[in-house]
Amino acid sequence: MNKLAIMDIGSNSIKMILVDYRGDKSFRIIDELKETVRLGEGMHKNSYLKEDRIQKALQTLTLFKNLCDAVEVDEIIAVATAAVREAANQQKFLDRVYKQTGLEIRVLAGKEEAYYDYKGVVNSFDLDSGLIMDVGGGSVELVLMEDRMVKKSVSLPFGALTITEKFELYDENNRDKDIKKHLHQEFSKLEWLKNLKNIPLIGVGGTIRNIAKIWQRKNNYSLEILHYYNLNAENVNSVYKKVSKKSIEERKEISGLSSKRADIFIGASGLVNYLMDFTGIENLIISGKGIREGLVYDFLLEDKLPVADVLDYSIKNLLHNFDLNEKHAARVNELNKNIFYQLESEFSFAFDEFPDRISRIIKTAALLHDVGTNINYYDHHEHSFYVILNADLYGLTHRELLLAAYISASHRHNKYSLHKYNLNRKSFKDIISRKGNDKELIRKSGIILEISESLDLNRKGLVQRVEVESKVDHILFKVYSSYDLRLEIEDAMEAADGFESLFGKELKFKLLDV
Repeated sequence: MNKLAIMDIGSNSIKMILVDYRGDKSFRIIDELKETVRLGEGMHKNSYLKEDRIQKALQTLTLFKNLCDAVEVDEIIAVATAAVREAANQQKFLDRVYKQTGLEIRVLAGKEEAYYDYKGVVNSFDLDSGLIMDVGGGSVELVLMEDRMVKKSVSLPFGALTITEKFELYDENNRDKDIKKHLHQEFSKLEWLKNLKNIPLIGVGGTIRNIAKIWQRKNNYSLEILHYYNLNAENVNSVYKKVSKKSIEERKEISGLSSKRADIFIGASGLVNYLMDFTGIENLIISGKGIREGLVYDFLLEDKLPVADVLDYSIKNLLHNFDLNEKHAARVNELNKNIFYQLESEFSFAFDEFPDRISRIIKTAALLHDVGTNINYYDHHEHSFYVILNADLYGLTHRELLLAAYISASHRHNKYSLHKYNLNRKSFKDIISRKGNDKELIRKSGIILEISESLDLNRKGLVQRVEVESKVDHILFKVYSSYDLRLEIEDAMEAADGFESLFGKELKFKLLDV
């Protein structure tokens, strides 16, 4: 296991993530630090970094470097963005940083910053197209992504901090018309920004995440997850109007808004609101990943191309990080998929009419059914529920993620009742239904997964194939193998009572030699 540090010196804050990574390219973030330094504060007056901000930056970077030394980091990648990029005293700042900390800072050009934002997004979403927006303190990065590649990109020389200073937005917003006019003029300089109605805006950075947090709290959203959260243009406008009417002290009291961003949040949310207004984009999707994760992917992925399937990559990453039996997981997944689709006629709905991508849901549940053993083997199905929801799985909507977690949690015999996981309480009723197709999918898929795991009880992959025959009063599983699998079938029969209560038919097995 090696350690990588990514330091990001922005106009508003300086951040660092520490990453454990392996030779197989799997990784996990083990720590994150952030200091609100406001390095770009006051630069609109003379383009110089102010001495008191430089001192705060040096203190922060010294702390970060000392931590890197303490945990024996193997590689440090330190980058600076808009404030340092635009500073007239850039070189003096870099020299002072190197003299005090030994850190060599790479100053990113605007398009480089946009590129690493893109790398963070494209490797954590399964979207083919979108307009990526990163609102920083001193710049806004925009990337038009088509077919998962960069079509256009730009770094605009204004951000949350500079807009706040320009229009004096530290207190209430009395200049909304001026802000709108100014931003529309700036956006109109980019011909390719016009008429992007049919793609989503993918929002990167803490500012945009705060917009989502405010909206989640307002609506009592039941998941504490931001990545892949969706808002429409009206929601964003509502948040902007809400904060515009409040003083800085009142904004600090808004649930979901970081008090450290409260002073610049009117400008920040205005940037997002008026970009959506200008482009006609109706949907904002939140990205929890951006420039720092983009730098991690750039470091690890030698061919520099986006990962082919972000869900497969993140599942594999999790399997590696948790040292799970990948061969067993893969066999259970294949058995589960095979049995599941053979039983489609036993469901009350057609799979292709279900509103979510069933194949990705059941794959996630099957491959990660044992992930909870890393917390405790006993009741590990319950721990798997939590881990799947919180372990940075990409390529699934919140509904799909929650359905997969429920199915995985339901794979232990005599445990297929889902009362423990809040299905019959209020917790997630805003995302999935407590009855109907959602509940049927969870309960039936859970018991199919239980049977699939039983058929690989010895972890040796002795089952060649399974054929399922549905009869009037029973369902027959014909298990083909060259080995004696009576113990495996006996274990699978532990699910018989639950199976019959769900499918309304008796469960039977027949072992056939091949």
